[in-house]
Amino acid sequence: MKLYVSRKPEKRGGGSNSFAWNFVSWAKRNGYTLVSRIQEAERAIIIANIGEIQELKEAKARGCYIIHRIDEYFEHQENPYRREKHNKIIVLNKYADVTVFLSKFVRDNAYPFVRPKRYEIILNGGDGEVFQPVQQPGEFIGHVTSSVDPRERLDLLHQKILESPNERFWLVGRHQESGYNFKLPNVVLRGVRDRKQIPKEYQRMKLLFFPSENEPCPNIPIEAILSGVPVCYNNTGGTPEIVRDCGEPLEAFEHLLDNLDQHRRRCLQRQDLHFDRVFREYMAL
Repeated sequence: MKLYVSRKPEKRGGGSNSFAWNFVSWAKRNGYTLVSRIQEAERAIIIANIGEIQELKEAKARGCYIIHRIDEYFEHQENPYRREKHNKIIVLNKYADVTVFLSKFVRDNAYPFVRPKRYEIILNGGDGEVFQPVQQPGEFIGHVTSSVDPRERLDLLHQKILESPNERFWLVGRHQESGYNFKLPNVVLRGVRDRKQIPKEYQRMKLLFFPSENEPCPNIPIEAILSGVPVCYNNTGGTPEIVRDCGEPLEAFEHLLDNLDQHRRRCLQRQDLHFDRVFREYMAL
């Protein structure tokens, strides 16, 4: 079968880029052919707003089966960039045979805007061969981000660091661009890491602090759990659907710290977050 993915995978990037990277890798590993033009594909995955309407029309006319992957948080009042992006998602979705919402949160939030003909909910996953736990957990409370958007809630991270002078924090990403002073005695600033470097960063952590709000289906907690790292998370968006009993919400930070071994054992038992499951579900649509 000839497959097409509308996003070209890169060495760095957020959730949709990681999905594209994993999907292409799994497709090649399982004997599928990847094509660079949707008009040549038998099955296409359109990621969010990444696609051209005329090309979708041509592909659909040739019998291409179109899956539209939506990992977005829609709001009624949005800035011009997000409004344009979401309007294009709505238009592209009209040509989809099936829409994939990445969490129940995304379905409940996006459905009134998109109103697809048919939909499925498929949580994202990660590469369990890349993100692996070490024998002994790390010593740091970690945080990973590729953005300084206000929704990342770096203010809550900064506050937690100041409140926890006896804990050490391992920060991976663009923290120095945030406007907050993260050059603190109990902080190690690692900066941005590429796809090959990032797995070892999780291995230095005993806990992931993840305060981002209204995340549709974030990859970072998935990668942490696959690495055996429990997650302290913002109880909004799709994050609770991912973490389940492998962590605690922000309000239970101290309780999580006191029960890390128990939560780590649960992380090590998770099989549903491996991308092999995700690939099989997409191919079964």
